[in-house]
Parts: sequence; structure tokens; C-alpha cells
Amino acid sequence: MAALPFNLGLVQLLADHRNIFLTKFALAAAFVGSSQGYILLILLLYVAWNKRLAFRLTVVLLAALSLDDLLKMLLRNPRPFIAQGTYMKKWAVSPSSARSLAMEYSTPSGHATGAASFYAYLYGVVRNRTVRALAVVTILLIGVSRPYLGVHYCEDVLFGWALGVAVALLSLRYADAAAAAWGRLSYTLQVVLVASACLALWLLAVLLNGHSFEGQPYAFLGYGGFLTGIVLASPLERRIVNFDPRSSTILVKILRYLLSLIMMVFTLLILDKAFGLLADRSSLLWNLLEYLRYTAVGFVAFFLAPLLFTRMGWAERAPGGADCLNGGRQ
Repeated sequence: MAALPFNLGLVQLLADHRNIFLTKFALAAAFVGSSQGYILLILLLYVAWNKRLAFRLTVVLLAALSLDDLLKMLLRNPRPFIAQGTYMKKWAVSPSSARSLAMEYSTPSGHATGAASFYAYLYGVVRNRTVRALAVVTILLIGVSRPYLGVHYCEDVLFGWALGVAVALLSLRYADAAAAAWGRLSYTLQVVLVASACLALWLLAVLLNGHSFEGQPYAFLGYGGFLTGIVLASPLERRIVNFDPRSSTILVKILRYLLSLIMMVFTLLILDKAFGLLADRSSLLWNLLEYLRYTAVGFVAFFLAPLLFTRMGWAERAPGGADCLNGGRQ
């Protein structure tokens, strides 16, 4: 498919007016809008503020990013400067990031889609004016960082914002009804449905990618695996642990957060090493093992870490399951 007629000159204009301070700021904004940035924030919300809101934000974000990646593979629009072969010089990102991004398509911007879905949903459920203002600013900064760094057209960002806001609005409108219907399903059926849907999306991505596992389809393993992990973990956490994220002091909340992060990183690293011994990294088996690796990370973050820090006395049980029943609204 031919490249879409987007304005490359505007991306070049931004590149011509970069400076060290703005570039560092844009890279920081891009990190906030990356998968690592969202994991850090979702985990903080989960262990220190509101479990249900963290769960819903995760679902909204993963749904938006999945739609974004599917659209990327349908539109197949190359990133700026790819056709000229000058992207390594004109992108203000590291060489390793540039090589990775060059394998992915441009439209719409995943950073813009993710930011608009995540922070627009947060805006809709949190009544605090400061949080709402920060949500709007974050959406804008993450989006603007992409053409400034040279990795997206401005049109990609506008498309991503529209897609993300649409997902957030639909989620705000139907989240409670969907949650009620979901709650009527058995635990086993919930897990089977999520795992099946996630693997089906991954297979669709592979087909759209010319039957190749590399590039865009890889993201679906992370999306689907993490979602499967928290669907496995959350009902168990409510029945067995049911910790109150607002309990304890700020210092103890920080300790809970650090413990959860350490456990997640350890799980990622140890399973990467272990699975690397079992399969070649370009094989079908490796891709399935990657799905299981991210499933384990979600399970560790949403169940095993809370189980451990409650046993250590770092959290109290929720009074009457208040956090699980409040719908996430503040």
C-alpha cells in the first residue's frame, strides 16, 4: 500500500527546531506514554489507591492499543523518513529504538491512542480538578512528543487522539454494564474467553502481517498475556487477600510498590532466560511462551505481590470490599 499523503514537511520543521532541553523533555513524555510508563502508573494505582480503577484503566488501555495496532497493519503507512532512508539521522531516539520502530507502521500513533484512552478515562472517573488538568496536559505532551522526535506524522497523532477518546467515551458509557455482565460468568469461563480472544487477536495480527511473527504482532503477546494474568489474578485476590490499597502510611505504600515492581521484573527476567532455553526466539513456541511470560507478570502483580505484602503486614484487608465495589469513581 502506498504511503498516505501526510505532511512530512511539518515533521521536518519540528526536527529543524530541536534543542537538547526540548528533546530530553519529549523523550521523557514518550516514556510516560510507553508500555513501561503505563505499567508503573497502573501498579501505583493498584497498590496505593484504587484496585478497580487500575483494573479498568488496564482494560481500556489494552483495548485501545489493540485497535491501534490492527489499524496500523491495515493502513500500512510507513513512518516519516523511512522512504528516504534517512530515519536513523532524523529521529531523535536511540539507534536501537529507531531500528525497532522502523519495523512498525505509523498510522495511527500508539502513544497518542494510549494516552487519549487512558487519561480521558481517568478524567471521566476522577472528580479532582488537579488530576483532570494533569490528564489533559499529559495527553497533549505525549502526542506532541511523537512528531517532534520524528517518529510520527502530526496526522498520526490526531488520528490516535480521536481513536483513544472514542474508546474512553465508550468505556465510560458501558463499563458498569459490561462489568456486571462479566461478573455473572464463572471464573473458568472468564479465563477461557479472555485467553481465546487474546490469542485470536494475535493470530489475526500475524495474518495481517503477512504470516510473520515479527514486528507489530509481538505487541499482542504482551497485551493479551498481561490481561489474561490480571483476569486470573483479580478474583483470587478479592477472595483470598482483598487488601485495602489506601491502608498504611505513605512509606509502607512505597514499600508495597517497590516490592511489586521487583517481583514483576524478576518474573520477566527469569522466564525470559528459562523460555530462551526451550525455544528459538523466532519460533511459534517462543511466541506462545512469551504470552505465558506476560500472563505470569500480570498474575504476580495483581495476586502474588498483594498476597506477600499482606502476609508481611504491609496492608490491611478492605472493609467490606469497598474498593472493589465503588466503580472507580472519585
